[in-house]
Amino acid sequence: MGYRSDWQDGRRAWQRLNGWHNRNPTHPVQRRDDGESALAALKDIHRVRSLLDLAEQNAIITARREGISWAEISTTLHIPRAELEARWADLDTDR
Repeated sequence: MGYRSDWQDGRRAWQRLNGWHNRNPTHPVQRRDDGESALAALKDIHRVRSLLDLAEQNAIITARREGISWAEISTTLHIPRAELEARWADLDTDR
């Protein structure tokens, strides 16, 4: 069996999630609408979210190292600056 990266697995998970974002009753459901499918979707959501959290952390570390302010990062992510700093301050290279 060949090597699969976490990102390849994440991409497959993302593709499997197609349709779970849409609850419009006039839109045809493009997924199985049952409990087992919901649990599988939650597993995929966790996988994708974990990868995105890691990517966000690495991007913030790089941005701060390169002199990008907390205010600019806050604006980019649409997260209040205080919340952002509270979550990621221990990663700050200025400290």
